Amino acid sequence: MANTTNYNWETPDDTDLVKDGAAAIRTLGSSIDTTTKNLNPETTTGDIAYRSATANTNTRLAIGSTGQVLTVAAGVPSWATPTVGDITEVQAGVGISVASGTGPIPVITNSSTDLITTAGDLLYGTAADTVARLGIGTAGQVLKVNSGATAPEWGAAAGGGFVGCSVYDSNATQSIATGTDTVVTFDSEFFDTDGFHSTSSNTGRITIPSGKDGKYLFIASSFFSGITATSKEGRFYKNGSQVFTFGWSIAGGSSGTPCVAIMNLVATDYVEFRVVQNTGGNANLYKSGGGAGEYAFFACQYLGA
Repeated sequence: MANTTNYNWETPDDTDLVKDGAAAIRTLGSSIDTTTKNLNPETTTGDIAYRSATANTNTRLAIGSTGQVLTVAAGVPSWATPTVGDITEVQAGVGISVASGTGPIPVITNSSTDLITTAGDLLYGTAADTVARLGIGTAGQVLKVNSGATAPEWGAAAGGGFVGCSVYDSNATQSIATGTDTVVTFDSEFFDTDGFHSTSSNTGRITIPSGKDGKYLFIASSFFSGITATSKEGRFYKNGSQVFTFGWSIAGGSSGTPCVAIMNLVATDYVEFRVVQNTGGNANLYKSGGGAGEYAFFACQYLGA
């Protein structure tokens, strides 16, 4: 009898008698059945077959249970429960809090994110193990260090175009009491690049905005007409205190003077233009006549840090 090459199944020789054919077929069929079963030992849905140490014989690995993973044990596949607790400890740090730090599954919370309220917010350190929120700036601003070199802030990019304002008053005159420093008010603007001036509150002030610390050129003009006072003065006040005085003495008639000064200022500092006269009664300061700001105006220009 001859045998097959791969599985050694017994088959009839070419010279065997026909009467022996049935027996030969039964023998071959039995061999195929045995081999097929050896190669497919699975009995249950999810079973896996893997090669055993015996040639042409596979071994059945029954399906594992929920949560198990396929691994290798003693050189063959097997199902096993995954090892947990490989993280032995998680410690808290700046902005990080930990529950059940030693597992089996640590719960980690980044409390720093509680400070963030708006898209674009930034966090920066204010002291050891302490952070603070910096809200997003406005379009065109850049991130820079504040004047005290203690924290970042948003501000205008260095260089660029003109920064400052020029304001005037739409009223023709303003009454000035004798002997009293009086703030000259301005309810209108020629221009204002960064919100230096308000036309609705404290209209006599030019206030330095955030991110614009530095040197400023201030110019103001005033004009009295038809008064007999021998002394009239224009004055710059910084944060409510007099810092510059510009005086002119003309007995009667019309007179005015420009007032010019350079000041070193920081954000929230404000400058006022005040006038005083000594007629002994009220006098009119002329503001707008034939054109806006013809007689009185107030302006500043940022010169740089």
